[in-house]
Amino acid sequence: MEGAVQLTAAHWVYAAFVILIFVVLALRRDTAIISVIGMFLLGWILLGNPIGGLQAIFNGMVRAGTVLLDVVFIISIVVALAKGLEPMGAIYLMVRPARQLMRTPALAFWITGIVMYIAALFIWPSPATALVGAILFPAALSVGLPAISTAMAINLFGHGVCLSTDLVIQGAPKLTAEAAGVPVGEIIAASIPLNIVASVVALVVAWFLVVRKDIAAHTVTETEYLKFEEERAKAEAREYPTAAKVAAWLVPLVFLVEVIILIVMKIRGGDATAVLGGTALILLSIFCMWQHGFRKGPESITDCVREGFMFGMKVFAPVFTVAGFYLMGVPGHAEAIFGEAGKPLIIDLIKALSNAIPVNKVIVGFMHTVLSGITGLDGSGFNDLPLMGALAASWGQALNLKTSTLAALGQISMIWIGGGTIIPWAVLPVSAITGVPAIDLCRKNFWPCITGLLAATIVAIILM
Repeated sequence: MEGAVQLTAAHWVYAAFVILIFVVLALRRDTAIISVIGMFLLGWILLGNPIGGLQAIFNGMVRAGTVLLDVVFIISIVVALAKGLEPMGAIYLMVRPARQLMRTPALAFWITGIVMYIAALFIWPSPATALVGAILFPAALSVGLPAISTAMAINLFGHGVCLSTDLVIQGAPKLTAEAAGVPVGEIIAASIPLNIVASVVALVVAWFLVVRKDIAAHTVTETEYLKFEEERAKAEAREYPTAAKVAAWLVPLVFLVEVIILIVMKIRGGDATAVLGGTALILLSIFCMWQHGFRKGPESITDCVREGFMFGMKVFAPVFTVAGFYLMGVPGHAEAIFGEAGKPLIIDLIKALSNAIPVNKVIVGFMHTVLSGITGLDGSGFNDLPLMGALAASWGQALNLKTSTLAALGQISMIWIGGGTIIPWAVLPVSAITGVPAIDLCRKNFWPCITGLLAATIVAIILM
């Protein structure tokens, strides 16, 4: 271990506000004002005057925006594509084959989950929840799967299994990798085995200890069954335009082929994101023009893109303030914000902590999981990924640990907890579409998620 680190006022302010952000998150409050004050004080201290503090607030957020811009774009674009396909009925036609396979409650649970996973890969869990839930939820209920079990399938597969690795859109690993200072491909590669363990354990625990019992205790009334059949009949009787029928097959096929090509050609990170984003816009343009013609087609494309970016900015706007503060202490980013006055504050703090208390990879592994879980309490699952990536880099340098594995563990832990599984205000989309109380859903998800993360932490410690 290196010698003692000289801590300055900037180090103590940075550390104090990091802790304060954790406390505020634990109290279920927003961290934006804390981050703004932290940026101002750091700027004042490092640049020597209050004007510097004001500049630091803006420059920190600009730096965060620069780092995250491609993530915002790709998410906005794929949501725009979904907005264009949904009114014509293409989304319904995409999942109709899966709906027809539902014959028993058990099949309904796993089919709903798998379809949600596939949809979330390409259009992200939030829009996928509305689309898949609206189509498959009534079908699942009609064969005897309880509403809360259907909600669990949507949550666990979409916001847990899928979002925690985010293999296609790569928004989560991009955030983590930028702060950790490692390539996106390394974060993805490190997250796959950890998330496989977390997912398998969580789903097995959920199925055997929760879902099967709920199915056994559930009954479907004749009135409910008739209602489900009526809704299904209406959907089946609808006349779908040719554009919707073609899109239902072509869009998934194009993305599937594209993902295979990206894997074979080893195109990763920003290059892969660019390919997917360009493809999504081309598909959106083709089907909007086909459906609405040359007169209304261009306006339709613009409207969909506008809605997509409104969604993207709504999701990521809180990230800019929090990420701006965290990046002020991260090597590379600190210099970009403060110039020569920038310092690797977070690395110095971790080294000082490592010198002050005996730590090893076991302690660091569990500590990182716990801290990630606490940061996930804001219900986003994304806002504080830069913090955990930066912490992973600092622990890795200080203790000679594998940074990518530790960063991936933080990413998985934060998203499984805060991305929409066991935080009440994060499961509201699923709660709204299924009518299940958010508190009840979180209670059902709690132990499957916690046991999955415990298993992933043990594996990460072994791999570090």
